[in-house]
Amino acid sequence: MPESPAAPVAPRPSRPRVLDGLGLPKTLPCSAADFLVLAKGGPDVTLLGLGPEPERLPQLLAGLAPSLAAGAGSVRFVECPELAAQLGDGWRARIPAHFAQAGPDDTADMARASALILYRPGPRLFPDFWGPLLARLQTARLPSSPAVDRNLVWLPGGETDLLRVELKEAFESLGFRVRMVPGEEDLHRLLAGGERPALFFSVNFSGIDPLGQAAHLLEAVGSRVAVWCVDNPLHLLSGLRARFWTRLPLFVTDDWFLGPPRELGAYSVRHLPLAARASQLAAPPRQPAKAFADLAQRLVFVGRSAFPGKADFFAGCATPAAAWTEAERMMAAGHRADFGWWLARLGIDRLWPGAEVRRAGFCAEETGKSWRAACLNAAQANLGGALTVFGDDGWRELLPQGTDLRPPVDYYTTLPDICASAAACLNCTSPLLPRGLTQRHFDVWASGGLLLTDATPGLDIFPPELTRDITFRAPEDIAPRLRALLASPDGGAGLKAAWRDELAARHTYAHRLKAVLEASGL
Repeated sequence: MPESPAAPVAPRPSRPRVLDGLGLPKTLPCSAADFLVLAKGGPDVTLLGLGPEPERLPQLLAGLAPSLAAGAGSVRFVECPELAAQLGDGWRARIPAHFAQAGPDDTADMARASALILYRPGPRLFPDFWGPLLARLQTARLPSSPAVDRNLVWLPGGETDLLRVELKEAFESLGFRVRMVPGEEDLHRLLAGGERPALFFSVNFSGIDPLGQAAHLLEAVGSRVAVWCVDNPLHLLSGLRARFWTRLPLFVTDDWFLGPPRELGAYSVRHLPLAARASQLAAPPRQPAKAFADLAQRLVFVGRSAFPGKADFFAGCATPAAAWTEAERMMAAGHRADFGWWLARLGIDRLWPGAEVRRAGFCAEETGKSWRAACLNAAQANLGGALTVFGDDGWRELLPQGTDLRPPVDYYTTLPDICASAAACLNCTSPLLPRGLTQRHFDVWASGGLLLTDATPGLDIFPPELTRDITFRAPEDIAPRLRALLASPDGGAGLKAAWRDELAARHTYAHRLKAVLEASGL
C-alpha cells in the first residue's frame, strides 16, 4: 500500500538577527510569550519594545491587552534606538499607524496613565537602554519618594560574606547606620518601605545582577552605588553582561588593575587596598592562647587549597604545557608568573565582554597553587617539621606525609589566637593579583602576631623598613628568614609594635571608607 504523502510543514518564521548592546549576534523572537505585562491598566497601552514584527501586535497581544485588538484607547511605544536603527526603515514602515512613539523620558506619565507591556528580550539585549528606563518606571510607581537618608548605608551579601563585619564596624565608626541586605532581599520592597540609602556599597558586585538592574534602580531613587573589587576585577567583570559598571565608582585592592577597567570604559577606578580593623589595633596586643601553646615554636599557614567553586568557574580551562614549563622556571628563579604575565603569554587581548580572561586566571591560580605548595614543602623540610597548616583536606595531596594539617578555623573567633600564639604566620600571595596584598598582611599584626610573606610588589604601600626583614623571594629563603627574625634581640617585638602603629595611623577600614565616601561625593 503506498505511503500517504507527508503533511506539509509550515515554514519556520524568519527571525531577524541583530547585534546586541555588546556587539554579539542575537536572534529576535516574536510570540505572545515574549511579552510581559508589567502593569495593568487601560484602555491606554504603552509598549516597551515592539519586537521584530510590530504589525502583528494588535492580534498577538489581544490576550494581554484586549484594547489593542479592539482599537480602544491610545497606544504608545518606546523602542531602543540602537535596535530600531538595525531593523531599518522596512521595520519602521510596518508599525501600525495608530501607534505613537513616546520618548524614554516620559516614564512618570507612562507609569501612571496606561498599561505597560514589555518585550521580554529587550532588557537582556540592550540593558544599558532598558535598565535605566525600567528603573525609572519602577520608582515612579513607588508609594512615596522620601529624600535620601545621608546617614544610611546598605551592605549587600550573606552573613558570612567577605568583609561584612569589618565594613559594618567601620561605617558605624564614621557615623553611619548600616543595613545588611541579604542576597535574596527584594530591593524594590525595601525602597517601597521608604528607605533611601546614601550609599549601596558592594564587595565584588554582591547584590548587583549581571545586567545591572539593581544598580539602575538604586540610582533612580538617588542612592549612590559603588563597588570594591577585592578579588581579581577582570574575573568579576567576566560575569557581567552590560556596561553599567563603567559608570560606577570602582575600587580595586591591586593597583595593577587600575588600567584595564579604564581601557574598557570605566570612568572612575581607584586603588583601595585591604586594611585592618581599628578595634583590634585599639586594644592591647593579644596574648598567646593556652589552646594553641603548642604553636609557640612553629610556623603557621592558614588558608584554603583552592577557592570555592574553582572547578565551575574555570570550566574548560587548561594550562598549556610549554607555557607552564616557563612559569615553573620563573618561580624557581624567584620571579612571579602572575595574571598579567599569563595574559601576555596566552595572547589574550579581549578582556571583556566574555570570559576569555578566565583562561589566564586559571593558569595564574594553578601557578599560585604550585607556589604555595613549594613554600610549604620547603618550610616543612627546612624547619624540621615545625610547620602547621590550618586548612581543607585538599592540602593532603600537596604536602609531605606527616605534615601537621589541622581543620579550617573561624576567621573572627579563632584565627586571632592562632596569630598571637604562633612563632610566625606564613603568607603566600596569589598571582591572580599581580601587585596585591592579602588580609594576612594586616590581620596577623593586628592580632599581635609576626608575619613572614613573599615579596609581593603590593607591599610598597608600607615603609620599606617594615617590610625588608619579613619578605622572601624563594621557598628556600623561608627558614633562614624566620630564624633571623626570632633570633633578633627582642624576638620581633619591636617589629610587631611598629607594624601596629603603621596600620593604626594609615591602614584601617575606616581610612579606606573615607576614600570611598569622598569618591562617591558623600
